[in-house]
Amino acid sequence: MKNWLRMLAGVILLLLIPAQGRAHPHVWADIKVQVIFDDKGLLTGLHETWLFDDFYSAFVIGGGATQEQLESVLAENMKNLEEYDYFTRIMSGETRITGAKPEQASSRITGNRLEMSFLLQLPAPLSVSDLPMRYAVYDPAYYIEMLHTKAPDAVTLVNAPKECTSKLEQPKPDMEQVVLAASLDKTQKASDGLGLFFAEAVTVKCG
Repeated sequence: MKNWLRMLAGVILLLLIPAQGRAHPHVWADIKVQVIFDDKGLLTGLHETWLFDDFYSAFVIGGGATQEQLESVLAENMKNLEEYDYFTRIMSGETRITGAKPEQASSRITGNRLEMSFLLQLPAPLSVSDLPMRYAVYDPAYYIEMLHTKAPDAVTLVNAPKECTSKLEQPKPDMEQVVLAASLDKTQKASDGLGLFFAEAVTVKCG
């Protein structure tokens, strides 16, 4: 368990708040990201896969779902995510990249868990030779906790030049953010900045 999760658990016990009824987050998702390059060595997009927890999946799909129903849920999710840049913050150096659009969205059941994936296409190919690209996938309100899976392919570089590397950094929220997360129940909405403090960040650079 990460340090900040131990801190959060301690705060919940201290405040005598039942863990199931209170405290953000309420939904969990394991994510994988493929960082896509073109034949010129430019970064063109992020292919993201989100695998939701058992309880949320059961709530959404019930005892089962047809592919038509899954596609309906997917369409609604993608529509709602547009306002929040698809829960993805992309930086080139100190400049935020906006206007990325989803393509190839799909959804399925993996085991008993709901999975959705999409290619987030950048508005223009991006060079990461001079400035690194840094991304974070997170729910701004921290209702959903989104962390990279522990699998070796959690972050992969596709068609990247040989000198390109990626580095995943763990979040380091301070006690103030942990206490705030612990104080919120399901009926309360955190400020849109809370999730960033609990977000993993991945830096990709070439050369």
